[in-house]
This record gives sequence, C-alpha cells and structure tokens, in this order.
Amino acid sequence: MKIYYSADEAENVVNVEFDEVDLKQGIENLVKYIIESAKIHKTNRKRACLFALDGYLGIEWERVLKPLEELSEVEDLKMKAIDFSQCYKSLDKIAQKCLSKEKSFGYVYSGKIIDVLDKRSVKKLKKDAEKLRKTLDLLVIFGPGTAIPLLRRLYDKIFYFDITRESLFNASLVRPIYFLGSKNRGQLLNQNFRRFYYVDSQILDKHKRRVLKYMDWYVECNNVKEVKMISRRLYYRILSRLAEKPFRIKPLYYPVVWGGNFLKKIKRLPEEMPNSGQACIVPDENSVKIRLGSVLLEIPFQNVLWANRKKILGEYVDRKFNGAFPFVYWYDDQIDGGHMAIQVHPNGKYLKKHFNERQIRQDESYYIISTGPGAKTYLGLQDDADVKEFYMKARESERTGKRFDYEKYVNYIWTKPGDYFLIPAGTVHASGRNQFVLEIDFEICAYSPGYTFHIYDYVRPDLDGSLRPIHLKHAFNVLKKNRRRKWVLANLAQQPKLLRSGDGWAEYLIGKRRDICFETRRLEFSKSIEDNTNGRFHLLTLVEGERVLVKPKKGEGYVLEFPDTLIVPACVGEYMIENLGEGMCKVVKALIP
Repeated sequence: MKIYYSADEAENVVNVEFDEVDLKQGIENLVKYIIESAKIHKTNRKRACLFALDGYLGIEWERVLKPLEELSEVEDLKMKAIDFSQCYKSLDKIAQKCLSKEKSFGYVYSGKIIDVLDKRSVKKLKKDAEKLRKTLDLLVIFGPGTAIPLLRRLYDKIFYFDITRESLFNASLVRPIYFLGSKNRGQLLNQNFRRFYYVDSQILDKHKRRVLKYMDWYVECNNVKEVKMISRRLYYRILSRLAEKPFRIKPLYYPVVWGGNFLKKIKRLPEEMPNSGQACIVPDENSVKIRLGSVLLEIPFQNVLWANRKKILGEYVDRKFNGAFPFVYWYDDQIDGGHMAIQVHPNGKYLKKHFNERQIRQDESYYIISTGPGAKTYLGLQDDADVKEFYMKARESERTGKRFDYEKYVNYIWTKPGDYFLIPAGTVHASGRNQFVLEIDFEICAYSPGYTFHIYDYVRPDLDGSLRPIHLKHAFNVLKKNRRRKWVLANLAQQPKLLRSGDGWAEYLIGKRRDICFETRRLEFSKSIEDNTNGRFHLLTLVEGERVLVKPKKGEGYVLEFPDTLIVPACVGEYMIENLGEGMCKVVKALIP
C-alpha cells in the first residue's frame, strides 16, 4: 500500500517562450550535456570540469553516475565521482534528542547543514578536489549538501536534483533510502518518518532554499528515466509566470481507518486504495504540476512559494508570517465511513514550549459539503460535562481497551450541507461519520501532519491492525474547559452575514473570530461574481456546482471543478468567477484579513 495516492488533476498551463538549450529531457541528454561541457572545459582551460550534483534525500545517484561513467569512458575522458555523504557526522544523537521525549511527536531541530558536517572532512574534500582536477577531465561531487557555501566557488556548475514528498515517501517503500549521516546504513526513512520531519527535512529544506538561488540547473527527478533539466533562468521565469495567475496545488490522498469512498469515486482513485479518507493540501508536503508546452513538470509547492513570496501571499501576509503559507486544507471523506477520533489542538505557546515549533496557533474549521443519514459534528463539551470524570474514563479506556459513553462529555451537532464550524485551538472536536468535510486550518508547522491530540478513538484497530496512539496528557493540558454547548452554538456556529450582493449574486461572511487569524466567506451566484484580492491571496473551493472559470481581469484563467481548491495570488487583483454549469454555484473563500 502506498503512503500517498494521487489523481490525474491539478495541471497548470504556463505560457513561457524558451530556447531548447534551457530545457533538456531524459537522463541521456543530461549525461551528454555534462560530458560535452567537460570536453569544452578541457579544451579551453586545460583542467578538470568540476560539477556539483546536489539534491534532496532519495535521489538515485547511481542511476545518474553509471551512464555518466560509461559515456566518459567512450569519450576517453578521465572521470571521478566523490560521494559528499562522507562529510557528515552521525545524526543519531541529534535524532534521539529530538524524538526521545515523544512517541507520536518530537522536537524540531533548529540547526543548519553546517552543524551536522565534519569540517575536517569538508576541508579534506576541498583539497582533494583541487588536486584531482589537475589530473582529471571531469570531477563530480554528488549528494545532499554538496553545494554548501564553503565549497560553492569551487564548482564550474551546480545542479540541484529535486523530488516531491509523494515520490520520496512512496519510493521509500520499494528501495532503501537512508537518513543524512548514515552512509548507507542504519535506519531507513520508511522506518521513522518522524525523524524526517523533525530533523532531516529541517536541514535539507534550509539548504535547498539557499542552493536554488545559486544553481545553474534545476533537475526535476521524480522519475530518473524522465528527468527534466531546466536552466536557472527558465526555472525562475516559469515559477514567476505561475505566481501571476490562479493555480492549483496537487492534492494527495491517503486511506485512514475512518475513511469513506466519496472522493475515490469522483476522482477515479486506484481500486487498491482501502478508502479515500483524506486528501491534503499542505505547503511543505504537496507539489504543483506545470504544463510547459509538451513538457509536464512537477515541483514542490514550497519551491514555488520561496521564489514568489510577495506575489503569492501579498506584502502584508508575507511580512506577518515571514513568508510561510499559513493554511492547510484537508478533505475529510467519511461518507459510509466512521467517526474521527475525539481530539483537540494546541495553541502557539504550547507548540513552542513542547515541540520547538513556531509560536503559531493551530486553529481549524469544518465546512460541511455533503452528508448522509446520521451525520454529526462533535464540537465542545456538554454543558454538564465533568472534565475530571471525562479524563478518567478516557484513561481507563486507554489502559483496558473498554469503550465508554463519550457523548456524555462531548457535545455534538446534527449537520447538513452548508454548515460551517470554527474550531479555535483548545476546543475538543471531531468530524462524525457519513459526511464529507472541507477542513480549512490555520497552521504553520515543521511537522507537516500537524498536532492532533487524541482523547478517544473508539478502541478500534487502525488499518495495520494496531491501535492508534492516545495523547491524554497533551490533550487535557490544552483543553479549554469553558467551551461548552451553549458557548459553542453562540460562538463557533455563526450565522452567515451578508457583506455585499447584486443581481443573482451575494457574498456572505460565514466565520470570523479575534483568536483565529483567518476569515471565511461564501460566494453565491447563478451566472458570475466579481472579486478583488486587494493585496491578500484568496483560497477558493467550489463546494456547490459543477465547474467555474476563475478569470483575472488581466491574464489567464483556470477552470475549477467540484470540489477542488484554487489559489488566487495576491498580485492578481481584480478577477471574476463565472458559472460554467447549471443552477446556483457556491464557492468558499478563505483569506487573511
């Protein structure tokens, strides 16, 4: 079973004119380019061409180096490849420190790549490279971290080989991918994804962000046989053009124990999926598909954001959140499925203190798109709930495996399509069975899955047969005991407020609180409606209707289908949404006010 599944969707067409020299496809053309460069370099400078093949965790370097060595021999070039991984210290102590306190979570490592490298080894590598290039025709240094600042000026050209999280995680199930500093031994990525999130990705992402500014070539390497090699000039032109128009992030799908099959049917997901329980749009996790003529690229969304922070976010949001994308979207599919675990999320101070996360709250919200019989949402405590008794019952259940009447303590609301519930940090909640929910969350976390503290999970086995972890200490530390039914109905289930209207259209405010950094609106229209980003990006989700065209006043538009989500960058300004189907359309819009 895969970790992530995806559908053939979310393709963004970018019209950029480019020369063939700026884009090369296939491993053969990449290798030929390197060899030809080495031959020219040898003729002109009479010394070895020194290339840095930097890249992310999970790149199959042997699939690049083997054909490179073979062609070097054919062309009578003396070549040597040096593995940069020899320069790493062991990260085992760092990993143990970051992960030992928690079974489910961890402590974010705040160091940089230079902190985990052996400086003597780096200096030795530099000396050896300077000597070798006098006797060789081609010298290649490869692996994550190769183009660190201490070595950058040494290279004639820098390549950065990149891979999406989807490709990385799924590849880890079929071939060994080792962590940084392990030198092809020790623990594998698929044995401890927590370490990847809390340690390795923190180091790798900081390094990648810097190298992308200095690289000569970007290599999209999700499939080694079909690599795409893009010049830095073209890379930034593509991402800049993308950020000037509405675009979609590619959703990722995965089964969960409580999942249904609503999304599986409408997205034509693989039959082998147990269910289509959740789809996610997480800034550090997802990618963007870009159609450039006949070439299809897939680039991590974080790359797109790093290259165009102000264009996408707007100056105010960029400054407020230091360039971070502040939303996470989940599609919770429980049609013919089960209940989510009874859970609660922490505030910013708790995240900083216990997990070394940024001091940002984790707030959520549920928009109910579709329901079946018996659909309900759990939100807040019952008015007469005894919190101490609730804790004891949950603790006893965790220890003995016995179920208990959780509805005696947790408030629930019968739901229908169009209902919207705010869930500020500290509010106990869960989405109930038989409903399809758009979950709009405010979250900026290094740990991409987020911090969900389970109180009760119905003593049911997970998909692998084990029981999912319960986090009672964390959960009751952050639980707001005053958020009970009466308060919830008055504050978290707000009535829509009309903001503006016209002939056949209207915009309503459906959710806003002082302790939540975003607000949510609903656009309703039979034919079309006009809007303006006013310097703040919009997230649009078609929650009712077939298809709409989101068209800026200037530039290209995007056809959005039910129930997809689209980013309208802050720089777009005025735009129109046109109904391409029959009946009334409803679009949920989230923004930072």
